[in-house]
Amino acid sequence: MKAVSIFPLLFLLPLFAVAETLQLSDQRVLHTDLAEARLVSELDGYAIVAGRSCIDCDENTSIYIHRIAPPDNGGEEGVSTTERYTYPGKYVDYQSKELVEKTRMFYGRCYENRPALLWLSEYREDSGWVKSEYLIVLGEDGLEHRYNENRQPSVYYIENERCKELPGIAAETEP
Repeated sequence: MKAVSIFPLLFLLPLFAVAETLQLSDQRVLHTDLAEARLVSELDGYAIVAGRSCIDCDENTSIYIHRIAPPDNGGEEGVSTTERYTYPGKYVDYQSKELVEKTRMFYGRCYENRPALLWLSEYREDSGWVKSEYLIVLGEDGLEHRYNENRQPSVYYIENERCKELPGIAAETEP
């Protein structure tokens, strides 16, 4: 029998995330396909998770939204999203080291007393800083996405005590 070496394939291992599980508040298990996964919050049938899809790569930590199934499915949840959203913080360009983005993220009752995620961002363009807002309202029928450039109308809702801010990080943009 000929021996097969797996050594040439070992270099691929750091590129793929090791699936991590998270425990939900009702003791059920949420399976993710993320590395360094961390539960940020649970909001009306959704789990807000921070993590990365690879290990030892240039990918920044991101926010992922998972739909939580009703508890009658045997106690385990499956992966339900591949969309990644910006983790809040100040981002510098990985080459020039200049500040290019400032993002704040809020979660909870952040829009008309409905469960939502809200990103208030400023990003640098040649003409200066541009403000934008990205809002995801969580509902029974799925996610409702809204984007506003050059204005941030939902800033009014962040004063609500049921709307919490996720602390930001200092990071570089991805290559």
